[in-house]
Amino acid sequence: MQGMTNHPKILAARDINSRAEKHSSLTIPVSTGNPVLDANLYDVAYRYAGSHNPETIRQMLATVMNAAMSKLEEHDLEIMNRTIDEMLAADRMFFPYRNVRKVTCFGSARIRDNAPSYKLAKEFARLASKNGYMVVTGGGPGLMQACNEGAGSRRSFGLNITLPYEQHANHVVENSPKMMNFYYFFTRKLNFLKQTDALVAFPGGFGTMDEIFETITLMQTGKSTIFPIVLLDPPGETFWHRWTRFIEKELLDAGLISREDMHLLYLSKSAEDAYAYIERFYRRFHSYYFEAERIVVRVNDPLPERLMEWLRHDYADIMPKDDLCQLDGDGEDPEPALASLPRLCFSFKQGLYSRLKEFIDAVNDD
Repeated sequence: MQGMTNHPKILAARDINSRAEKHSSLTIPVSTGNPVLDANLYDVAYRYAGSHNPETIRQMLATVMNAAMSKLEEHDLEIMNRTIDEMLAADRMFFPYRNVRKVTCFGSARIRDNAPSYKLAKEFARLASKNGYMVVTGGGPGLMQACNEGAGSRRSFGLNITLPYEQHANHVVENSPKMMNFYYFFTRKLNFLKQTDALVAFPGGFGTMDEIFETITLMQTGKSTIFPIVLLDPPGETFWHRWTRFIEKELLDAGLISREDMHLLYLSKSAEDAYAYIERFYRRFHSYYFEAERIVVRVNDPLPERLMEWLRHDYADIMPKDDLCQLDGDGEDPEPALASLPRLCFSFKQGLYSRLKEFIDAVNDD
């Protein structure tokens, strides 16, 4: 199992929007409406943006000043302020590890250390960390603690949540510089997805359900970069099997989701199988981004022509212009450090993100 994938030295930015949107957000301010203030914000942004895009800094400053000049309640501004503060703190925490693959693990805080799922969670995290992954959990007790124990403190992140009742971080991440307490669930969940390359879910309650459904929804709608989602049950237990049967019966059979959406999920019964599925996803595939109506899929190695022909035939439904081509790694890239990678390009039929997941699986398969 070890060494199945050659982990890239440089990873693509994990983009919660996957750069799929054609138009700029209408909510980004062009101006504060005050020419003098706009001139001052322009000056500050272009003086102190450092290596960042000064227009992005100017827009951020304009947003803050528009809030300051509004008639919003003070509590509204406090929410904005805390949200920005949490996002900045989390990004700073993860930044030194941005080129290390990570797997986020969800599961119940109530499961004891003698339960089969606890032992399985610990085993999976140990296997993933042994093979170069870092493990991200909610930082609490139960299955979160099991995963942090398996990975060890050096390869563990804990994204804890402050609650009205007392909740301590588990002993693995409690005093770690890779542990953070979030005030808001939404910023915490955003960082679970924004920072990860795979997700593994163990049995859990409302929180685990919420996190899984949101992840599927973001992928289904193109709001999150696609990555593997594994539902992992101990042998002999059927938690996720019964959950997916409910989804199939109540949602799929009723026409509320597409059959392809089920391919976003993978059911597993062992740590080795779950890990192998994640590694297989990155066997050849690296990352992707959008250029207007075209998708550009970066790959670690060029595809043989026979596989290209098969992809053109079997995935014609997501290629309305039948223009799939393969380019050498000598072009432009929004992330210049990745410009040397080979890439596949084609006009993508927006909305078929579950089929895009299947396309990526096929790219990895000879």
